[in-house]
Amino acid sequence: MLFCVALVAPVALLGVGVRAAHAAHAGHAGHAARTRTVAVHAGTFTRGFVDDVWFDGTQDGVSTQTWLANTRKTGAKIVQIEVDWTGIEPNAPAPGASLTNPAAPQFDFSSLDQRVQEIVSAGLTPVLLVTDAPQWAEGAGGSAALEATGGYKPDAKAFGALGQALATRYSGHYPNPAEPGKMLPRVRYIQAWAEANLNIHLSPQWTRIRGRAVNTGALMYRAMLNDFYAGVKAGDPGAVVLSSGLESYGDAPFTGLQRTHPVTFLENLLCLTPALRRAPCAGGGAHFDVLASDPYEAFSPTTPAVSPLDASAPDLGRLTRVVTAALARHTLLPHRPKPLWVTEFGYESNPPNTLPGTPSMATQARWLEQSFYIFWHEGVSVTLWYLMRDQAPPYTINYASGVYFYGGKPKPSFTAYHFPLVVMRQGTAAQAWGITPVTGLVRVQFRDHGWRTVASFRRRAGAVFDFTSKTLRRGQYRALAGGQKSLVWTY
Repeated sequence: MLFCVALVAPVALLGVGVRAAHAAHAGHAGHAARTRTVAVHAGTFTRGFVDDVWFDGTQDGVSTQTWLANTRKTGAKIVQIEVDWTGIEPNAPAPGASLTNPAAPQFDFSSLDQRVQEIVSAGLTPVLLVTDAPQWAEGAGGSAALEATGGYKPDAKAFGALGQALATRYSGHYPNPAEPGKMLPRVRYIQAWAEANLNIHLSPQWTRIRGRAVNTGALMYRAMLNDFYAGVKAGDPGAVVLSSGLESYGDAPFTGLQRTHPVTFLENLLCLTPALRRAPCAGGGAHFDVLASDPYEAFSPTTPAVSPLDASAPDLGRLTRVVTAALARHTLLPHRPKPLWVTEFGYESNPPNTLPGTPSMATQARWLEQSFYIFWHEGVSVTLWYLMRDQAPPYTINYASGVYFYGGKPKPSFTAYHFPLVVMRQGTAAQAWGITPVTGLVRVQFRDHGWRTVASFRRRAGAVFDFTSKTLRRGQYRALAGGQKSLVWTY
């Protein structure tokens, strides 16, 4: 399967261009006075991965089961599976065929069944990312290139029917065709489309209507999302529907890479004006349970986007502000709080990507820890890192953002993921933050003529520990738990 890589190519190639693009749009009317907001930190923080390494079979002597076990070793709990609509339903339903029965002849779930069962058997939670329409479900009139992506004017009703078939099959109550008498596992989390504010995933993003630029992508996606939401809930009322993960950067209409600014896209999706007042819209609003973001960052995770319409790693408050307004104006349903997930994020490392400007392995590890800390502060409850294992070379095309090298050797970022520790300034004090890899005593130590314990906690495995103090000095810190050590953090 092809995974959705945000349109932020290796960090080494992007820096100046991205910053210049942001600066060009920083003064957008109606948004210039906006400032970055930070939500109350998340009560829980769950880590996972976006990858296809679990489905490669045995490569270089390493089996799928080994990679599933390696996933557990990192402390990850969640695994995203991309479900290509084209692979599940390549041909249009025959006349008279059920559109929503997962046993209908147009569907082929055999490969997905196996993947879901392997992941659940390994003690991991799957999330289905459903994307890429087959050509029969795309609109007419798109270019060959756009239609090849599976994103040109997808049929919202057909997408909704697919959602119902998926949710029914993975409701926990559907018979396993391969094992009579047993049921297929339940998949609780289903995400509706990949990075819908990018032209390569959903097009056209903009059209001209009577001389005015209209954000067609957001309007199309609202119809797709609402039909998909209704379909999923019909198949399994307890399933959780995630919105599309919004790519972090955008461009003015009809310019650049044809990305819609995520704030603009979300406002239009949720029937709001730039001033966050209610705007007339078809369907009366949008339906989802979880707000998702893919806030790729071209710099360190502490660097905010220049444009107030963008939402990179430290800017997620810009999205939650829109959601809060939509809930207040009843243009986002159901009317209940929306958890925030980061459904794709990552940094590459050098080695193996030796392109100039690629972060070193030490920097990748530090930025991984720091991004987790920042996401937690912004209220993110789940973060999915892209990738677990580096893709195969060459790295002019493929990505090296794994916490393992392609051959299976852990990088420093493995320890950063498994046992993160961050010490950063918070107002007039400093905060030490981390996630314990094992249940029991956790000690945070400061290097001062040897290592001296400055705080200790008792936590369960995977739980956050943190404390804030004005007495934390500049220097080196580490954390210990169950015989394991974090990386050393220099504050």
